[in-house]
Amino acid sequence: MLKPINKKRLSDAAVEQLKEMIIKEKIKPGEKLPSERQLIKELKISRASVREALRILEIMGFVEVKPGKGVYVADPTQHIFEPLDSWLSLYKETLYEHFEIRQVIEPHAASFAAKRATANVINAMKKSLTIFKKRMEQDDLIGMIKADAEFHLLIAKATGNRTLIVIMETITTSLLEGWKASLRTPGRASKTIEEHQAIFDAILNKDAAKAGQAMSTHLRNAVNELEKMGLRRNEV
Repeated sequence: MLKPINKKRLSDAAVEQLKEMIIKEKIKPGEKLPSERQLIKELKISRASVREALRILEIMGFVEVKPGKGVYVADPTQHIFEPLDSWLSLYKETLYEHFEIRQVIEPHAASFAAKRATANVINAMKKSLTIFKKRMEQDDLIGMIKADAEFHLLIAKATGNRTLIVIMETITTSLLEGWKASLRTPGRASKTIEEHQAIFDAILNKDAAKAGQAMSTHLRNAVNELEKMGLRRNEV
């Protein structure tokens, strides 16, 4: 049984308990975990803390969140701490598809954001940049993935386009393979900081063309470095 949590970082404590439950009770991939409501009741923490814990577990590859259906134990091969070369081999087509669609969407989103971003969103983006730097200094891969995805989602929010926001919310919550892979390549975290800063500066200066170009360069660099690490398309 799960135990009530009385720790400062509630989501972290929830992560540990849920991991322990999955392992000790030998819950198999594909099996459903207790509902969000049940987790809130048993852990005695807020909905926000439960959702944050599930988000972390999803990034780590322990669970898969299926909107409208629930949370399921994931295949252990999805774990981000599996060897990168085998992980790239397993997800190669998924990764190419991930970056292809982002190259279609995000440079335009950055351009729109440069024209439409409000002061509130600009401040949130600036905070996200700071959080990413802090997580890198702490060598916190999970934290970097979360901050990276949040930065890109904030750009979508800056556009004010509801359809685009929904698309990016899906990509940043359910299709995380690109972030999981790219931030494990040597030096990518520090380069991401520089590239995010270039995107942010262009948006701040309302330079739509430069913002779009900076975003395109950022995504292209991520793919190029994954290819240096062994990412290859299936040969036709």
